[in-house]
Amino acid sequence: MSEKLRLAFAGGGTAGHLYPAYNLLKVFEKKVSCEALFFGTGRGIESEKVPRWGYALHTLPVRGFQRRLTVANLSFPYRLWQSLRMSRAALKQFRPHVVIGSGGYVMGPVLKAALKSGIPSLIQEQNSYPGVTTRLLAQKVEKVYCAYEEAAVFMSGANCRIVANPVAVPEKKISAVEARQKLGLHPRKKTLLVFGGSLGAGSINRAVAHWLRETELQDVQLFWQTGKRQYEQYAPEFKNKAHVHIRPFIEDMWPAYAAADFAVCRAGAMSLAELAIAALPAILIPLGSAAGDHQTKNARAMERKGAARLLKDDNQLNEKLKVEITRWLEDDGLVETYKKNMALLGDPAAAEIIVDDILQLLKEKNIWP
Repeated sequence: MSEKLRLAFAGGGTAGHLYPAYNLLKVFEKKVSCEALFFGTGRGIESEKVPRWGYALHTLPVRGFQRRLTVANLSFPYRLWQSLRMSRAALKQFRPHVVIGSGGYVMGPVLKAALKSGIPSLIQEQNSYPGVTTRLLAQKVEKVYCAYEEAAVFMSGANCRIVANPVAVPEKKISAVEARQKLGLHPRKKTLLVFGGSLGAGSINRAVAHWLRETELQDVQLFWQTGKRQYEQYAPEFKNKAHVHIRPFIEDMWPAYAAADFAVCRAGAMSLAELAIAALPAILIPLGSAAGDHQTKNARAMERKGAARLLKDDNQLNEKLKVEITRWLEDDGLVETYKKNMALLGDPAAAEIIVDDILQLLKEKNIWP
């Protein structure tokens, strides 16, 4: 019997960096016998999720370098040096066959340590504009899996392969009618989905509330995820309003995607990957404070492909969103065109493609099995 495949994953801070790694691991587990070690920080989402999933997590003290002058930047060199040292020690003990980076500043010291130790290293880049760490390491790793063609432009000389973001896709697809019934919605009404992540998106919620106050819903229903923190703010006013279904959080997004005709949301890479697989067109309102303004770049890439509409998150958002929602609700042909274009961007087999490619690479290098 061959030894288990040992996988080290470096990435985190946000769900957008952690879940691609997790989704790849679940595919590895279906194909081969393996064990995994995650690298992260004690401040990121991985500190809660990875132990709950039952995997080992090695936390590092590294933090991001702030673009503005801050006291925290003074400790950056020491934290980076310490993280490199800790990464080398952890990798030496775990002896991974491959290290996979999925973004975020924690990826930097881990991949640098892996490369210095001669361990095959790869990057999965979710965004159309790659982060600083990815750009610094792209030419040094074996391969970068880019979800957007636009990302490769910023990594000249790197071995890039264009593959959609790895998404965990449900085994059974359900119809819009089935999904609406499951969620307690009217099975035949036009359905608008609004969501903004587990914490919600304040500006989107304010704009949706403005639209609802000036609109009488009749043949339309709204499935609105406000985020846990903002639910109490909006529920008293809207939870008893006809055709408005307001939730603090949606545990399983796939029925919500299936139920909707279109969505209003941010432009995080993994949300966009899921929307593409669900063939759900969207009005995208990027988070302007995201690192490198990558959400705007993601949204712009989708808009250029005719799959979404980009609205800037500014002080005109209330009126702009009201006009845009009205336009989409009144023009079925427009929504159908966006839907067809969105469907062209989704690849439910992306995780399988990446995993098979990595396994082939390890075989060619006689590393595993």
